[in-house]
Amino acid sequence: MQEERGRSAYKPNCNGLSSYYRERFGSHSPEVYMNLRISGFDDHLERDAIKKCLTHELKKFAPFEIKVVKNPEEDERLAYVNFERNDCARKVRYNLMERLKGVLGENVQCDPAGILRDQEGKYIPDRFNRAQGDRKDNGSGGSSGNRNRPSKEPQTWRLKKDDDEATRTLFVGNMPSDVKEREIRSIFEKYGKVEEVDIKTPINTDAAYAFVMFQTVDQAIRAKQHEQDNSIRSQGSRMKIGYGKSQVSRKLFVGGLGDWCHTDTLQKAFGKYGSIESIELNSRDQFAYILFESTHVSQEAWKALRNVSIARGTPPIVVDYAKDSTAHSEKQQFRKRRASKSPVGANVQRTPPSSPKDVVRNFEELDATYAPTWSGKMALKKTDYPVKFYRVHGAERLVVKLLRDEDDAPLRLLITQRLSLCSQDLLFGKLTSCNSKEISLGVITGKKDLDDLQPLVNYFTNKEAAGVVTVPGGILYIFPFCEFALKLLAEFCPQVHVFNENCPFLLGALAVRSTD
Repeated sequence: MQEERGRSAYKPNCNGLSSYYRERFGSHSPEVYMNLRISGFDDHLERDAIKKCLTHELKKFAPFEIKVVKNPEEDERLAYVNFERNDCARKVRYNLMERLKGVLGENVQCDPAGILRDQEGKYIPDRFNRAQGDRKDNGSGGSSGNRNRPSKEPQTWRLKKDDDEATRTLFVGNMPSDVKEREIRSIFEKYGKVEEVDIKTPINTDAAYAFVMFQTVDQAIRAKQHEQDNSIRSQGSRMKIGYGKSQVSRKLFVGGLGDWCHTDTLQKAFGKYGSIESIELNSRDQFAYILFESTHVSQEAWKALRNVSIARGTPPIVVDYAKDSTAHSEKQQFRKRRASKSPVGANVQRTPPSSPKDVVRNFEELDATYAPTWSGKMALKKTDYPVKFYRVHGAERLVVKLLRDEDDAPLRLLITQRLSLCSQDLLFGKLTSCNSKEISLGVITGKKDLDDLQPLVNYFTNKEAAGVVTVPGGILYIFPFCEFALKLLAEFCPQVHVFNENCPFLLGALAVRSTD
């Protein structure tokens, strides 16, 4: 009878993978993985016994981190093992399974995994699973049911599906990892001109996603409506499509125009929000591009004129951000200026991004590429903010060690000090001189809703200050969008570009406290 309790999702199979894994990702494993998810323990084994046994059996693969949690859906314990060397997880799966079955139970299963667990101790799918997509949802018959149905697991894709929030860019998820640009174009170019296709394949996954930018918003809307839940290949997984978040720039795309619209019409409607450098009006295609003096001006115009009629008796216009070709040269100049200086710790080697595809430009890419290493509460005065910490650089062990108490529960991060953002060259030098085991950088977001953190972001922005949290053995610095935060990101993880003037994120820099 023991087999009936908590074993439905973990039936044995010949290659040591649980049915939970095989139902989602098939019978193969990724080429590279550093973490394991172990299940199927004998029912009499408690948490401490499992952890002690695994520590002993895996000692030759040290260093590693073990977390044992309980899966409430199956009333069974799961163990997550996070190794620091690339080949350890694979060697355990292929060489030690018989040994582990002998000491932990004959039903033990071992799956590739991505992160340890939810840092509040709750069971969640690991990063590998989250990046794959919840294939059970694929057969649900539509997206509307998924949106309102309470789920026991986090949503795989946080999609913006409302056409009122439409942009020219579609986020297309749940595609094969080897998908080609020509395949994507062959599907989506039926609905209009595709200006750009950016394919992303997160590490440790067998799935890919892409950002598909159309020439107009109307084209993107039609493509989403017709291709949602279709397969890009015959009998393949169903695509999950939402609207990508626009990247703020000085340049706006204006669609929905007609013969009634002239350059003067646009100048009158948009010029009231600030100085316009140029207007490109394509009357034949009924759209225009407007380049403003600054992003502040373009944002004001974007907020005010989306879905608004700018001339009497005319339909509402469509406004979206467009790629500013002048921004690239400005970034190059910034890099040259930064490279001409020699900051403290310049001799410390940084790990460069593995490829241009590693660039992370918005929350959807952040959530698909990185895992929330820690989640808990951040407090300022009498207000608590539930947050997640997406580690983008540095040691995961540092986050787990410094931001949890002796009982393995997340600390309440109380912000006790403010630090002026002016003249912090000393702090910058101190942080950049740390090696990857002494510092961890993370993007801090709201836990349930991104906007939940906005009041705290506004507080630090208005004060022009950073927050300081002191924890046993370390210090956590919290920065809003500012020049200092951008310099840190450029130094440690230049592939992360999620910060802008209106983003609801904070940058966390967790460092080991000096004993000097």
